Amino acid sequence: MIAFSDWFPNALVGTAFVSLGLLKIYGWRKGIVGGGGQPVSCRLLGRCPSWNKPVNLGVIILFLAIGLVNFGILVKALLRH
Repeated sequence: MIAFSDWFPNALVGTAFVSLGLLKIYGWRKGIVGGGGQPVSCRLLGRCPSWNKPVNLGVIILFLAIGLVNFGILVKALLRH
């Protein structure tokens, strides 16, 4: 039986970052602009108006990469046990 501490942190981080990345992609497609003074939903979904397009895209890629790497570590730990 795999220990809770071997799989849970990677599952939590992977789920959180992939979810944020997918929310940002959805907001990007809908043209939602976030930033200060906006509701929480616009901040989660929107792109930062003071950043240029490549930086906003880089943040989305970073979120997805962190999440997918953690899912990979999770799968490796599950297959090892």
